[in-house]
Amino acid sequence: MKFTSILSLTVALCVAAVHAAPNPVPVAAAAIPSNAVVINGAPNDKAKKKPTTTTPAKPKKSKTPSKKEKSKSTKKVTKKVTKKATKTTKEASTTTKKASTTTKKPTTTPVKKPSTTTTPVKPTPVVPKVDPCSTLASQGKSSDSILTWEAVRGCYQAQAYDPAHAAKILTSVENLVGNVYVFLDQAKAPSKAPFRTPQVDIMAELKKFRTRKFKSDYEFNMALTYMTFSVNDGHFAYRNDCYKTATFTQPISLYAPVVDGVQNIRVFYADEAQKGVPKGGLTDCVVSTIDGVPALKAVQDFTDRTSAISKDPGVRLNDALASTSWYNEWMVSPGGFSKRWEVPAKATMEYTIQCGAAAPQKLTVPWIVQPSDAFLPHTFKDTKTYWNVQCLAPLSPYDNSRKNNDVDPRRSNDAPGHRTNGLIEAPGTKIFRERGSIRLPSGGRNGRNGAPAIISKAKEVLLTATTAFYQINKSNTCVAVIASEEAAYFKFDPSDYLEFIAGLEKLRDGGCKKLILDMTNNGGGSVDFAYFINLLFFPKAKPYFVEDLRSNNLAQAAAKIAIKQSRVQSVFDARGYVSMATNKVYTDHSMFTKGVNYKRGGTTSTYTQKNYFEYGWSFLPLAANRTLPWAAKDMAIVTNGFCGSACTMIATRFNIEHKVRTYAIGGIQKTPLSYFTFPGGFVMDNDAIFKDVQTLGYKGTNNPTKLPVQGWTRVAVGEIYATEKSTIPLEYDTQYFAANVHLDQDPISARNPDNVWIKIAADF
Repeated sequence: MKFTSILSLTVALCVAAVHAAPNPVPVAAAAIPSNAVVINGAPNDKAKKKPTTTTPAKPKKSKTPSKKEKSKSTKKVTKKVTKKATKTTKEASTTTKKASTTTKKPTTTPVKKPSTTTTPVKPTPVVPKVDPCSTLASQGKSSDSILTWEAVRGCYQAQAYDPAHAAKILTSVENLVGNVYVFLDQAKAPSKAPFRTPQVDIMAELKKFRTRKFKSDYEFNMALTYMTFSVNDGHFAYRNDCYKTATFTQPISLYAPVVDGVQNIRVFYADEAQKGVPKGGLTDCVVSTIDGVPALKAVQDFTDRTSAISKDPGVRLNDALASTSWYNEWMVSPGGFSKRWEVPAKATMEYTIQCGAAAPQKLTVPWIVQPSDAFLPHTFKDTKTYWNVQCLAPLSPYDNSRKNNDVDPRRSNDAPGHRTNGLIEAPGTKIFRERGSIRLPSGGRNGRNGAPAIISKAKEVLLTATTAFYQINKSNTCVAVIASEEAAYFKFDPSDYLEFIAGLEKLRDGGCKKLILDMTNNGGGSVDFAYFINLLFFPKAKPYFVEDLRSNNLAQAAAKIAIKQSRVQSVFDARGYVSMATNKVYTDHSMFTKGVNYKRGGTTSTYTQKNYFEYGWSFLPLAANRTLPWAAKDMAIVTNGFCGSACTMIATRFNIEHKVRTYAIGGIQKTPLSYFTFPGGFVMDNDAIFKDVQTLGYKGTNNPTKLPVQGWTRVAVGEIYATEKSTIPLEYDTQYFAANVHLDQDPISARNPDNVWIKIAADF
């Protein structure tokens, strides 16, 4: 029998075996040699031409038998195979029958000599790459849209890092900070208790940025932002609006009360309608870990990196957690830990939570991602147009009101001498307000046992633009909840000031003998309004704080130009300040050109002569029959440490000068807590300084420049002092920061501030 017949029989046997197998194995998979390279599920054998059927492996070489041996062997094998093949053929299919022992042409492809050419491989289908910003554009149709964590992160990270573009940002920040930031040198000095903040050589850090390599523009901008945050000055920060177009919210907000002598992280509120939040109530359950880290440490580590609101870690902790305060109405801030603008590390957050005696439960809760106020829907379609619309300066023509929340025309004081720092919000205040408030269910449910009102132990007396006035039930103690100093005062409209007086008079006429000033979560406002409150309560004392500014080459040159203008319109015009030495408004540029040298942070620099802002109100002092009855011993101040800028100018003047008792609530257990923060004199941003110098026409080197992005850098321009004899600015004068009394937060007082008022009323 010929060799082809033997081959046909062998194939027939293989086919029969396949049909008989209970679990057939794909022939292609079974035939892949162990050393083959697989492409798209098929072997790529470069030594063979691709066959139409499975080709048997080439037998190993052996000794060639003689013709006699070969013939004898062939007859013997053929006889056995023929007998077996006959039986198999009867059971096989029609196709199998064609593979009989006859000499007919087989249906399989005959064995051919292996080809030496490479087998062509079918190309892998190319899946079109989805532009991440295109995905974000399709998701963000309105302010109520739900975005995905992946889309936001992908779009941000898709913006390529351009060293030349980054250099322009660094130049703008360097020129502003190097010329104007009043705490540039002091930031390099070590801190003292109750502070826990790093020493930061800002200019050296900015220089390092020029040699660092970044994977994306987002990574560069976040690194720059966090560097400015590390100074922990609520007046100082760099932020790029390009990367704050989304907000990330956890439906579980947290706080850190002290219960039975132990402080731990607990659930303040949980939105059970959201994915990952179980039904049945998590309120006040203990959170032991967050993403595998002890909860209190996880929160503190996060806020130390991102808050920047205070040099006191206890105040930073408060800023990360939920808090109840009044700002036009009573509301609950979710805190910086639960609502943030920077992209979280993961799409979910993992909690280990213990509710009473029940077994601990592990929760995986997704972030709720939504457009922020900076998101401009329908204006971009991909990575390139996102960059053009959301990132690059000047502002897009699609934007009609991007920055109008920074400037309130009602606070543009046109009265001579009425200077305000409310025109540009301090970064710490701006970030806090961007978080908004927790949307509690109807009825204001904020506790496990029902829906108590926020304030139930005090009666509302009057509301004004800045303040809510209360009288504690069945008590002679009253409360003025001062939410901000954002009061307007024009020559033709002093109503905000007069309404504040009216509220105090109502309390006085209602028989109040004690007065508590609650200034929790007060981010400041007008310096003028702060001075007004100081003089209203203590009409015989100086209401102001003395301050100074940096006096370098730019300041001195600008001052010489500004003094020649017809009216005051520059921060470098000495006529806008009163000399501490003479108590008269400057008429020349000597405030800047005859400055004082201080050595701070190892560097000696020149600062202006000490000065203060001019003040004066035609309706003060009050008439004899309208005077307020409260002496310093009859008053107390309470804050959670977030009492910044102009708020500081009230709280510290009351305490340092007049010895009004101060209380600070929350923070870290058994650790002194600051009752105020970022007391720097006033804040300005890069645009304001750039326009000021440009208007003056000063052509010096290293002038402030505009940012090439939609963002801002804000700095404290003036620094105030606790007393006229002080040489350390109050921002770093740690002896004054700790409150007289540190109160622990508890589950009731955290939700109902009137319980705090009652405790304080019993203490003074």
